[in-house]
Amino acid sequence: MGFFDWLFNGKSATQGNERLLAAVERVIEGTDPRLKVMSGARERLSPAVEHALDFAHTAGSHIPAGIELTPDNWGKTPLLRAFFTRPGDVSEALSASQDLRDFMKSPAATGMETLHCVVAATRVERTVLGHAMEGEMLRQDVAQRTVSFSDMRIAGFTATEDVLRAGMEDFVLEQLVLAALRDVAENRQRSDQLEAYRQLLQTRLRLLEQGGSSVDSMLATAPREATDVAKLRNQLAANEAELNEIRPAGVRLDAYLDPVIEALQNAEAIIQPKLLEMRLNAMNIVVGAEVLDASDIQLVEFSTANPERPRRVGFLAHFPHSAFVEKPVDFDALLRSI
Repeated sequence: MGFFDWLFNGKSATQGNERLLAAVERVIEGTDPRLKVMSGARERLSPAVEHALDFAHTAGSHIPAGIELTPDNWGKTPLLRAFFTRPGDVSEALSASQDLRDFMKSPAATGMETLHCVVAATRVERTVLGHAMEGEMLRQDVAQRTVSFSDMRIAGFTATEDVLRAGMEDFVLEQLVLAALRDVAENRQRSDQLEAYRQLLQTRLRLLEQGGSSVDSMLATAPREATDVAKLRNQLAANEAELNEIRPAGVRLDAYLDPVIEALQNAEAIIQPKLLEMRLNAMNIVVGAEVLDASDIQLVEFSTANPERPRRVGFLAHFPHSAFVEKPVDFDALLRSI
């Protein structure tokens, strides 16, 4: 179960303020349970959580309707042709999905005839030189932009698309909290580094002030300059200033509360959802509207909590339970690997 899986699954039972209060409690639980006893924590969180809930719902409502993820539908759906080279690749992707295999073994899959899911991948664009027609003339070495999709993942299996969309909203909220906690962890790491460096600077300064009896002085080939002490003092001052700036984000409970509030309030800037529309030919080359032998596709692109990870694209899909065929174990290959 996801971090915020419960949020949107019971809208009829938790309306208005009750739903908001429940969301605030779960944000506190997922951030740091100690915030439960912090005075004013809930009041400070409520406006930011409400904003994030509204943003997540709006972002989810812009996702196009799900498509049928089956080999038979490959030839009819440009989006599937853009992601999969041939119809059989659709079946192979379903069989290769570890998320799907795990879900099929869970009680939640029992009796589920149709599975709804999210197909996510990293969009890769390259500029290549190829042939292109200009009027009746064939030109060579024409710069063309190709699109491919890597690191594909099929996940988030539900019985209906409505529940799936709720799960996407949960994902948005989860990413916001994870982004905030990532900043907290980075601040703590930086604080630890600064503390260790400060101790080193203080030791060196103390030895210099005692007459230059440090190891540096004994090994130096030139006399110690008078500016060394002043330089160390300036470095200590800069170190202390940075520590004072980081300490409030690394010691008190505000270290968790403030970044989470900021992340929830800046949901648009962190997730950055964007509806991509492009026209691709059979070779996944981006073409203009004037090219008739091509198709338009729509994808949603978004950021995750890890800023070092490429932005991901995704679409909603559904397939019958019978479309999943688990790959048999290749005992010969297993024996060869021993």
